[in-house]
Amino acid sequence: MASVEERLRQLADENLEVDGQPVGKLLDPDKGLADVGVSSMDAVSFAKVLESEFNVSLLPGKAGEIKTIGELIAYLEANAS
Repeated sequence: MASVEERLRQLADENLEVDGQPVGKLLDPDKGLADVGVSSMDAVSFAKVLESEFNVSLLPGKAGEIKTIGELIAYLEANAS
């Protein structure tokens, strides 16, 4: 079974692109999605994917509180069911 971080990167590659390139390898635990060029609209769409995949609630409020990929990974690890 893939770790939360590995699955997050896979989902990012499948669902997010910046300049035509998948985003998974660009994710840095100390940075946010916007730091790698992901638009806010794409980030909201990706949050919906994560909600479905990990059975968590990110929207509307929680997603705005999470600032970095590392914080997102920690949240998913603690709350995924």
